[in-house]
Amino acid sequence: MNYKELIEKYGHIKDFIRQKRITEAIRMLEKLAGICRNSDYRNRLGNSEETYRNILKYSFEQGDDPEKEKVYTRMVKALLELADDIKEEIIAQEGLLSYYRLMDERKREGDVGEERLGHWVDKIILERESGVSSSIEIDTGGGSGIINEGPQNLFVYYWLNNRMGEKDIILAKKITQSSSFPWYYKALYVSALTLASMRKFDIEKINILFDCYQHQEPGIWQRALVGLLLIFYLNDDRLDLYPEVFQRIKSLQEGRQWNKTIESTVIQFLRAKDTEKVTEKLKKDILPEIWKIKSTLEDKLNIQELLKDKLLEDKNPEWERVFEDSPDLYNKMEELSNLQMEGSDVFLSAFALLKRFEFFNPISNWFLPFYKENENFSDVFRDVKEGFDSAGFMEGLERTAFLCNSDKYSFCLNVKHMPSMQKSMMVELFNMELQAMNEMASEDEILQKEATNRTVIVQYIQDLYRFFRLHPLKSEFQDIFELPLDFHLKGFFHKMVDDKDIIRNIGEFYFQKDHFKEALQIFLPLSETESGNELFEKAAYCYQKMGKFDEALDFYHKAELISQARTWLFNKIAYCLRKTGAYDEAIHYYRESEKLDPENLYIQTSLGQVFMEKEDFNEALKYFFKVEYLSPENNKVHRPIAWCSFVLGKNETAKKYFEKIVLKEGNKYDFMNLGHVYWSLGDKMKAIENYRLSIKISDKDFPWFAEVMKEDSRYLLNYGIQAFDIPLMLDYLRISG
Repeated sequence: MNYKELIEKYGHIKDFIRQKRITEAIRMLEKLAGICRNSDYRNRLGNSEETYRNILKYSFEQGDDPEKEKVYTRMVKALLELADDIKEEIIAQEGLLSYYRLMDERKREGDVGEERLGHWVDKIILERESGVSSSIEIDTGGGSGIINEGPQNLFVYYWLNNRMGEKDIILAKKITQSSSFPWYYKALYVSALTLASMRKFDIEKINILFDCYQHQEPGIWQRALVGLLLIFYLNDDRLDLYPEVFQRIKSLQEGRQWNKTIESTVIQFLRAKDTEKVTEKLKKDILPEIWKIKSTLEDKLNIQELLKDKLLEDKNPEWERVFEDSPDLYNKMEELSNLQMEGSDVFLSAFALLKRFEFFNPISNWFLPFYKENENFSDVFRDVKEGFDSAGFMEGLERTAFLCNSDKYSFCLNVKHMPSMQKSMMVELFNMELQAMNEMASEDEILQKEATNRTVIVQYIQDLYRFFRLHPLKSEFQDIFELPLDFHLKGFFHKMVDDKDIIRNIGEFYFQKDHFKEALQIFLPLSETESGNELFEKAAYCYQKMGKFDEALDFYHKAELISQARTWLFNKIAYCLRKTGAYDEAIHYYRESEKLDPENLYIQTSLGQVFMEKEDFNEALKYFFKVEYLSPENNKVHRPIAWCSFVLGKNETAKKYFEKIVLKEGNKYDFMNLGHVYWSLGDKMKAIENYRLSIKISDKDFPWFAEVMKEDSRYLLNYGIQAFDIPLMLDYLRISG
């Protein structure tokens, strides 16, 4: 059995249990237990099966047991825990995942490893309390990458711990409660508990993470909350079996920061899922714009680009923007800065190749926070120019919010291997950036504290992203960022937050980032309980962007019933009507909008476009001439004027406008259309000249040219051109090139 088959069977067992198909779950568990060498599993399964038989017997053959539901719940928990144990046993026994060899080493050590780890923890605490600095640090190169294996052992011990024993819990509480145990090692231990609980559900580890959150130690509680959210998301279907989880949640909900911190954490997870889209945007949009790479036009008439703003698809300017993007969409540098400020991961591509240093061989180092006291990185700046404040630089690097911990280590390791002169230049430039970034921090203590909390969460989730996407063994881990992370659809989440505004804000985030399907999942239920037209409008807009125009119209009309007459709403209704082919109704709404804003170029252009689609070219031409009159500098309006003129038989006018177009920005359609005009005027040679230019600009895409010529032939026939001559023209162009 391979790993994929095992996980599929494990998933089927959980599904059977969730669907209350217990007998089928037991039969499948029997097959998996038979693979294991551990007879205890078969005994436990036998006990659960006997319990279930008794439940059935007392339900239908004897007097009903009032404790039946409690007994059933205990049995379900036992079956799920058994399924967890059997899955882990088979993975280790069959060697299905390579990193499980560390678990074998830990098992061989037994109490010795546990005792050694306990001594190491006691030693660290004693040294810190006595004021003697510990020499136990992480190495950046050579050997296994670790001078003293304490931090690595701490991480591995709790990460690969399948079920917490009494001694494990005692040691864990000591680590959590000690103010002398270094925070950066606690952070490793929290990450280990999180990975362990994602791999195998354990209520004891969850309780320790709750303790870490409740302790409110900076840098620790934020990581614990991230871990809890992930564990709950992955195990939403079994949390109701553990009422103590929700009791602890309830005790924490009174905290001032609880709801807002959960909101910002969930939104950061969603931002992380967009990391590749942000990276792609940097490569294809922002950086090319900064480098002034010019784009080209694509569509035949480009009516939607008659206006500088793409109003055809705009969002309502009256809506409140909960997550404000850069107001200047054309300032790409500002947009890049804004992406950084809001927590988007803009450095993944820059640092992805810098995870190959030996430092990243131990998995624990992917989760190690960057801290200025780390003596093993002090020599990175040893040969930088005289007078350089390396300690201050390390402190600034620790404080900066713009790089996650993993990337900070990558930066230092990369600098370490640079020649001295190059290193000095790099550090000097980076130091200037650090100072500028850190000066942006708020001086307000409360705001600064909230910003720091958010930074820890942002950086930790980015560290997680790098681990799951870049680690050499990434295929052996469940990539959480491949999951929908739709917290708003999970039962636990609605018990975790008691403020519906948080759900609304998550919907707003989805909406602002153009995840319209997910936004609808939130807006639709809210629209049934909340008054006002904004939710109707936003739900409608989501449907519109998804191409579901009939559904969009339903909600736009709902908004219309409770809203004052507004051009935005009328324009959207008209647009959706036009998309459904209801041209007369669309014209009605555009004209209602026109009454409110008679010289609005978008409305005039839209009316021209709908009349064109209705093939009322005379009426369309009136509106396009009006656009030209109102905006004479708008050269794009020449294209529809030229086309309407050609269709209406006004060839001289059509020629005049098409020639204006091709002189400025002619595309393959423009030269083709100008060729139509010349042919209609009887000038075959000029027609052929422009047809050849059209084919050339299309990268000699003759099939495209022939298809469009076929579509346009009905207009050519109106000018007396023989149907027989059109395929001859195509062959002539094909042969003559």
